[in-house]
Amino acid sequence: MNRKEFLQMLNEKIYFLDGAYGTEFFKKGFKGVIETLNITDKEMVFDLQKAYVDAGVDFLLTNTFSANRLKLKSLKVSYDIKDINYNAVKIAKKAVGQRNVYVLGDISSTGFLIEPLGELSFNEAYDVFKEQGEILLNAGVDGFIIETMSDLKELKAAILALRDLSQDIPIIAQMTFEENSKAVTGTSVEIFASLLNDLDIDVIGINCTLEPEKLLSVFRELAQYSKKPISVEPNAGKPKLQRDGSIVYKTSPEKFAIYMEDFVEIGANIVGGCCGTSPEHIRLMVEFLKNRKPKKRKIIAEEFVSSRTKLQKISPFLIIGEKINAAGKKKFQEKIKNKDFSKIVELASMQEQEGAHVLDVNLGIEKLLDKSHFSLAVNTLDKIGSLPLSLDIQEFEFMEEALKEYVGRPIINSSTAKKEKLDNAIYLLKRYGGMLVLLTMKDKIPETAKERFEIAKEAVEYLEKNGIKRNRILVDPLVLPVGAKKDPNVTVKTIELLSKEGLMTSIGLSNLSFGMPNREALNASFLTLCIDKGLNAAILNTSEKCTMNTIFGTLVLKGKELAKQEILKEDPLVEMILKKKEKELKQEIERLLEEYSPLQISQNILSKAMEHIGELYSKGVIYLPHLILAAETVTPVFEYLNSLLEKSDKQKIGTIIVATVEGDVHDIGKKIVATLFKSSGFNVIDLGKDVPASKILEEVKKHQPEILGLSAMMTTTIGRIKEVKDLLEKEGIKIPIIAGGASLNKEIAENFGVYYAKNASEGLKLSKKILKR
Repeated sequence: MNRKEFLQMLNEKIYFLDGAYGTEFFKKGFKGVIETLNITDKEMVFDLQKAYVDAGVDFLLTNTFSANRLKLKSLKVSYDIKDINYNAVKIAKKAVGQRNVYVLGDISSTGFLIEPLGELSFNEAYDVFKEQGEILLNAGVDGFIIETMSDLKELKAAILALRDLSQDIPIIAQMTFEENSKAVTGTSVEIFASLLNDLDIDVIGINCTLEPEKLLSVFRELAQYSKKPISVEPNAGKPKLQRDGSIVYKTSPEKFAIYMEDFVEIGANIVGGCCGTSPEHIRLMVEFLKNRKPKKRKIIAEEFVSSRTKLQKISPFLIIGEKINAAGKKKFQEKIKNKDFSKIVELASMQEQEGAHVLDVNLGIEKLLDKSHFSLAVNTLDKIGSLPLSLDIQEFEFMEEALKEYVGRPIINSSTAKKEKLDNAIYLLKRYGGMLVLLTMKDKIPETAKERFEIAKEAVEYLEKNGIKRNRILVDPLVLPVGAKKDPNVTVKTIELLSKEGLMTSIGLSNLSFGMPNREALNASFLTLCIDKGLNAAILNTSEKCTMNTIFGTLVLKGKELAKQEILKEDPLVEMILKKKEKELKQEIERLLEEYSPLQISQNILSKAMEHIGELYSKGVIYLPHLILAAETVTPVFEYLNSLLEKSDKQKIGTIIVATVEGDVHDIGKKIVATLFKSSGFNVIDLGKDVPASKILEEVKKHQPEILGLSAMMTTTIGRIKEVKDLLEKEGIKIPIIAGGASLNKEIAENFGVYYAKNASEGLKLSKKILKR
């Protein structure tokens, strides 16, 4: 099956994926790492896969969800990665037999966060995915499915790695989302879809985390934004604890099949099941939905750019802030050269407040820089949750480095119309996604509007012929300084010609008034003329109020209106922490020290600010990057205040030990808890992930914390929470235990005799309440 055949198949009928593996193996009493069964008990894997084949699936997944090098190491698996993955394909093919069923190599997260959220580099993640993918491909898989990803950057690394292995193998790429349609890292379904529409994959999908009824609204958004076929694999409801200690999922096979019809009605091309689904769930689903044809979807036609957490429509007008530009600014250039990006952060925040939709980033003289300057600048802006970026970079290798690190759909600024430059742009657009600013020139700037138009038209046709649609292109008609006796009407006329051709346009506005007095008046007046002729975007000075007002006024007169920007307005102290305004925060702390003691500031002011930030996170107002940044900003301040305390006052709010239980290597949630507690004044002892009960007991005895926090992500490991609780009780240790994790709920926690916290913020509030008793 090649990609063309795969996509043709999806036009004909609904196709079916299999169901869960882990929960099915655990039903049979297995409690280890399920991928090791590919070595130790092949029959168990075969039996389950044969049951899925008998249930009527079209695509059978290999038992390799966690079989990448980093995950296997975290799980302390000593078997060879090649044997695990190779055997998985062999077993799956045996289960398929002579049936018309395709085997998909199953790939998921490394379990580590990629920079700037974690310490794993993009290149390391890429290598890990490529290694696993190569084994699966050589063993004979028919395609790949990447699933349960929560970080768009990690998903991009996996896609690039697998596509580099083969240009002609089908790839299904899926992420997992919360009920609010956002991933834990803050990426929305719309942002996910808008980037994956560009990337070289075949099907965009969603799986895990939610049961069918709660996943429907999330999937509906995907159906509106995805321009490619779509897939879905819901969980079979929420887990429920049985009297014998086992876990079952609540959605019956009959209900699951009925719910899956709703996904097909929305437009799903491929349906299957995730946690808690069984061969019976899949069998009934197939019987109920077989021979259905895919529904035609109404797809949103608008174009977007995005960062990790922010999505911006191009229409009716895109305001691109010009201030992050070190060209001709000696001090700014020196800071960038020394990898001091504080000025960039300051300018990013300022332009967002002034109404920019996108930030143009030009690091100045590129001869002074290397690749690391570009990756660090992009990661710094990612970490503060910046607006989408327009990457104004000249050198190809620097542009590629920036695009590799970028999370979202950027603007590539820019390419001339020369063939070799266009070929570079085509490569970058196809590999990394995004939109292109196309200059209406080759070696020199044409004098007339007709010449510029003809050059643009020819270049757009070349781009379209090579797979880049015209709606991904912003043509720059070129603005020249009026002070150099250049006629601005040539630009206006070029915009008019391009607009009539159905091409979008963008200008660098400030070039017009270079060297002239009263620049703002000139810029604003010229912009009015350009918008009237159909201009779609401009790189401009957002501090020019007249220019900004002109945009709003001209659009209203043309019957259009800019959507209001949602800018987070918070208490000044919270704002300083969230925006990493270290200098202002330090000044504020010094001012507070004139009125309050260090202890009062630490416990009554700073700690409460972090508690509020935790609430913003739990409500989905801010996301993981903001939380990590806030913790980094505030931790040195806590340490400073602590250094001012009298010896008797040098005490934390309390000590908490946190750990992910044995057999579970998911620690994003636990890390969030540790970050919030530490930055709220707690002494946090983080034991890491996959921690045995005996080790937790040992550390509790050693440190005597006031609270123990336990995390369990997987259904198969939540029983470890009770194991820890029972062991501590047996040793006569009474300590409040707060537990959380995707598979846990209040009912199960109460059954275990521990407190339940839905998220980090709830855990913090609960801990403070417990300590006051």
